[in-house]
Amino acid sequence: MNKWIRVSAIFLIVLFVQLPSVLAAPAPEADSGTTPWVTGYYVGYQRDILPPEDIYWDGLTHIAMGAATANADGTLNTDFYIDDTNGPALARQISTLAHVHNKKAILMLGGADNGAAIHSAVSNHRAVFIANIVSTMDSLGYDGVDLDWEDDVDWVLFETFAKELRQAAPGKIITLPGGAINANYQTVDPQVVNVTKYVDQFNLMTYYPATAWAGDGWYSWHNSPLKGAKSTTPVSIEDSLARYNASGVPKERMGMGVGFYAIGYKGGITGPNQPTTHGMIVGGDNAYPLAKLYGTGGAFDERYRYWDGDALEPYLSLPQPDSFGAKYVSFEDPQSLIAKGAFARENGYGGIIIWTINEGYVASRADPNFLMEALRVGFIVPPVTQPVVVLPGQTALPTDPDNDGLFEDLNGNGRLDFADVVLFFDQMDWITANEPVAAFDLNRNGRIDFNDIVLLFGEI
Repeated sequence: MNKWIRVSAIFLIVLFVQLPSVLAAPAPEADSGTTPWVTGYYVGYQRDILPPEDIYWDGLTHIAMGAATANADGTLNTDFYIDDTNGPALARQISTLAHVHNKKAILMLGGADNGAAIHSAVSNHRAVFIANIVSTMDSLGYDGVDLDWEDDVDWVLFETFAKELRQAAPGKIITLPGGAINANYQTVDPQVVNVTKYVDQFNLMTYYPATAWAGDGWYSWHNSPLKGAKSTTPVSIEDSLARYNASGVPKERMGMGVGFYAIGYKGGITGPNQPTTHGMIVGGDNAYPLAKLYGTGGAFDERYRYWDGDALEPYLSLPQPDSFGAKYVSFEDPQSLIAKGAFARENGYGGIIIWTINEGYVASRADPNFLMEALRVGFIVPPVTQPVVVLPGQTALPTDPDNDGLFEDLNGNGRLDFADVVLFFDQMDWITANEPVAAFDLNRNGRIDFNDIVLLFGEI
């Protein structure tokens, strides 16, 4: 087949192949001893967005039910943002479903604006408070607790609290959310490191509003950037994790964080790394869930989707503002989530948290849990172990230019271009027979097919 016939055939495929769900097929579970964790937060006030029966359990290892809150006297409020009857009932349903699917259920304790009550409970009623935490975990069927003490924190007191809780519940899982580090002015608090000695997971909240700012001196940035921290965009997952690790927190005990919501910039900003002197950030948690972005009538349009190779994040640069007035929108997609999984595995980090899985459920799509499926692929499915080999007629090994675990550069010239699409088309059967399928299976359906070529073409 000559070059122009091949090119025409590829374009026909692009025009007439209807893309299936890009991440739909099941895959075998990874070995539990080496699988990074995927801890997803499910909150009671968003139960109508994601009914419990629609949770995609294959994309999780742990679910954190939010939230039980502290009272100043050491008792707990367990309405879970609903009421005293339906809240506990929902919490029991979530823990039961988790165990049916062989997942761990974590009770989120605290959250924003609960810090003063936690401080009082820990300071003045610690033994009672700890006993109430343990009894609530047991009565609601939970395997552990997430210590979400976010404001009015006394880290010296927190260490004592965490130590005594560990002693009172030696068989329970204890997780702790931590802050992202702004490299311009923040350092790791040694007392925080001391608290992490008593927890199983220390997960960084590396998502907006801790990652991006607008105003003099700040450049436009991403919601959950994997890399690329610099003075004008001083936060990234890579940088924050490295700083905690250098301060004494073991890598295997640390996780990154992503938000399942979008942020946008107003003020003439059209992409990342632009001055924001006259800009402002819109959207965020609750206001701009990914369910809204990707859903019917949402701003997502593949034509305006770009990839930031420094941050390893996608973004939209829209010709017309979205409903928030933003032309630049930062969000998560399967490519960025899979890249985060590859980074965690390659660097020995423990896993990831998602705030919240409710916001990532896109009910209007045929594959409403496509983001959770990407987490399964990136973090839970065993990575490719068979090495890639040189394709016929080439002299260099295929490469993975964007570090997402997929080898888009088939001819090994260090970049993705149309020659790679033609090579994929020509050698599809050979790739199936000779390469690790997972390295070239762009739609993650467990096989090499024409839809992989369509997706590769779409990335150029």
